[in-house]
Amino acid sequence: MNRRLVALALALPLGGTWVDAGERPLAVDSAQSHVDVAVHVTVDSFIGKLTRFEPRVVVDDDGRIVSAKVTFHFRDVVTGKDSRDTAMHKWQHTDEFPDGTFVLTSFEPAVAPEKGYVAMGRLTFHGVVRDLRFPVSVLRENGRYIIDGEATLDTREFGLPVIRMLAVLKVDPQVKVRFHLVGKVELP
Repeated sequence: MNRRLVALALALPLGGTWVDAGERPLAVDSAQSHVDVAVHVTVDSFIGKLTRFEPRVVVDDDGRIVSAKVTFHFRDVVTGKDSRDTAMHKWQHTDEFPDGTFVLTSFEPAVAPEKGYVAMGRLTFHGVVRDLRFPVSVLRENGRYIIDGEATLDTREFGLPVIRMLAVLKVDPQVKVRFHLVGKVELP
């Protein structure tokens, strides 16, 4: 019986969670993990915080990341100002496009190993799917994984207009998404 069939046979009694033999999901600690969105505005730049998100990171027996997926609801992005949040959801059409997903497609060592890794994946946001490529660092200590990365997104590539107000204020369409995930390998 091949490895995938063995993994499927083991996964079905566990609620259908798919993990290949020799691979383990990380139990991500939501209290220590976060996703932030840095937005530059002519005046009053801010950080949006994703208050809830669902990360799924799988590592192999050697501790290498082999797959990852993050899902979120755009309504869970908060900036600390109710009026700004309301305007952001109107701009993003949150009622029409409530969810976002990032799926990792490749995770390779950087050209210079001390630079960490290069992640590639597909982000679905505002009903548009785009490929992303960004640096990631992974620290393993005492069975814990600390995964950090930053990706720059151009919101225009997702069909969103540049926000201008009063002819002098402008929201930069390029935003920085920073993430910090902390987790441990789930034991069978």
